[in-house]
Amino acid sequence: MRTAGNNRIVWLLIAILCVGAVCFAAASPEPSASAPKASVRAENEDQPYATPTPYQRIIPKDSTKKYNTKASDKSALVTRLPVLRIDGEPDAVWSICERYDLANPVFGESGAEASFRAYSDEDRLYLFIEVKDDTPRTSGEIATRSDCVEVFVNEDGLKPTRYHAGDSHYIFIRNGVCEERSGADLRLLEYAVVSTEEGYTVELALQWSLMQEDRGNGIGFDIRINDSRGEGTRDYIVQWSDTSMMTHEDLSHVGTLYLR
Repeated sequence: MRTAGNNRIVWLLIAILCVGAVCFAAASPEPSASAPKASVRAENEDQPYATPTPYQRIIPKDSTKKYNTKASDKSALVTRLPVLRIDGEPDAVWSICERYDLANPVFGESGAEASFRAYSDEDRLYLFIEVKDDTPRTSGEIATRSDCVEVFVNEDGLKPTRYHAGDSHYIFIRNGVCEERSGADLRLLEYAVVSTEEGYTVELALQWSLMQEDRGNGIGFDIRINDSRGEGTRDYIVQWSDTSMMTHEDLSHVGTLYLR
């Protein structure tokens, strides 16, 4: 009887120990797979990850590197436009301009021969006039009764029968004197006259008097040469275009200079 009672006590103790173990296990939380990550985040809460600045995101790491390149040996030619001096001498610029002869006799049988060259820019009309005349005469009381060159300009190209705005008439005497006639203004003019025994040259730069939008692409233009072989006489006249002898009043028959 005593042995059976002892056995019951042993089995009772074993049962109590098993129930206690099960209860303890149920009370303890099961480990989570994310627990380690949670603990890592917790440890780094006070140390957030560094965020790239805009400079770091846009500029590559080697952007501040200095690149040394070898000096180039290339070259280029720049055209230099000739500087024109108004001195009556045939500067190189005139050699590239076409020459036009005056071949329309107006009065007399023979006399001086002449030609001209012209070019223009936005500001001026340039002329180089060469006259072959080996009988120099400059003593006439009236300019046109001496050796002289007359220049007629009609800036709007309308060639009117009467002078109007933009029209001008200049007389260049062989002795270097310049006279203003209809519409002329010496303030707009730079000129030089050079005379030799064989003839003379007249070089001039005439500033436009009209605005560019008021000027024609082709301007009315003419040149007349007066040749005196005696004292105070006009013995021969040759002109580029007009042969009416009325160019000093009427520009309807002058020639045309096309500006390009």
